[in-house]
Amino acid sequence: FADRILLNKCDLVDEETIEKVYKAIRGINSNADIIRTQHSQVEPSKLINIEAFSLDKALEMDPEFLNTESEHQHDLTVSSASIRFEGELNHQQLRMWLSELQQNTAKDLFRYKGVLAVKGMPEKFVFQGVHMLFNGSFDTRFRWSRAEVRECRLVFIGRNLDKKALEKGVMDCKVGVLRFKVGDAVEANCEEWIQGTVIKLWDEGNPYRIRLHNGEECFGPVDTDEFVRKSAAGSGTAWRSTQHGPWWEQPGASSGKPWRARR
Repeated sequence: FADRILLNKCDLVDEETIEKVYKAIRGINSNADIIRTQHSQVEPSKLINIEAFSLDKALEMDPEFLNTESEHQHDLTVSSASIRFEGELNHQQLRMWLSELQQNTAKDLFRYKGVLAVKGMPEKFVFQGVHMLFNGSFDTRFRWSRAEVRECRLVFIGRNLDKKALEKGVMDCKVGVLRFKVGDAVEANCEEWIQGTVIKLWDEGNPYRIRLHNGEECFGPVDTDEFVRKSAAGSGTAWRSTQHGPWWEQPGASSGKPWRARR
């Protein structure tokens, strides 16, 4: 019965895909106006006070529209899970966990979104996703004020959600006590293990900023042995986890040498 349909995220697909979606929508509703949008931005005048509802059209599409005695069956396997807590997350670790979640449950993961407090960052990290599509960034329009409690809020909507597993996955990304301190000798996973020294904690949302022995600087994005480990003699090929690749291979990672830190 929709009289206006917003077709969002048109910037993420080509024209051929959009045309296929148009045809699919027209197969369901041939009368509604379809409005293309990006980031759900649309002129309010196209949605408000347009007096588009027609009872005659509604009855034409569904003769039982006015029959209040009929029952509607709902899919009881579809539910939502909300997670909210005071504290901060490591957003790189969260994104890797979300990547694994997408690979394992994307078909049943209808939508997920959140606003996060990330350790070491003054801006709020805002993200949303649909199945395998993910979009997230630090929004400079929304900064944490000194009087504001830094907290994280996430919502998942899908079929057969394992709410306990979702909560555990998120809470595993919550910031805790770091293993190393400034001045400690470590090895960093920069496509190979390179020795260096921790020079700063929680820099640009990363647990460690490390000055390597070759003079370059890099980030340690997650406080695990997969990315930063205790210094040992020599160097060699970086160990790669069987669960997921290095963080620079994760969705959204920049090109080039993303492990390098800006000076």
